[in-house]
Amino acid sequence: MTATVTELPTDLVLEQRLALVACGENTRPGKTQACDSCRKKGTTLLRITSTGAADALAAAICGTGDPRRKTCDSCKAKAVRMIHIYNGDVA
Repeated sequence: MTATVTELPTDLVLEQRLALVACGENTRPGKTQACDSCRKKGTTLLRITSTGAADALAAAICGTGDPRRKTCDSCKAKAVRMIHIYNGDVA
């Protein structure tokens, strides 16, 4: 009997995926790559996503840089989606 092991995505693949979500993957059909700005934020987005801090993640996406400032609903939704992706809840 052979066991099938599902490979977990590498940090780089996950980083690119999160950057794509931050860049507006769901609002732009057919978009397959993040812009340079979002790609540069990839490492930071991955680090914040790993903590599960949705407010801080939304602030990083929205560009406020301050989790105490109000972020837009779109960035809040992206943050929640990214946390679900990180946790393996969303394809």
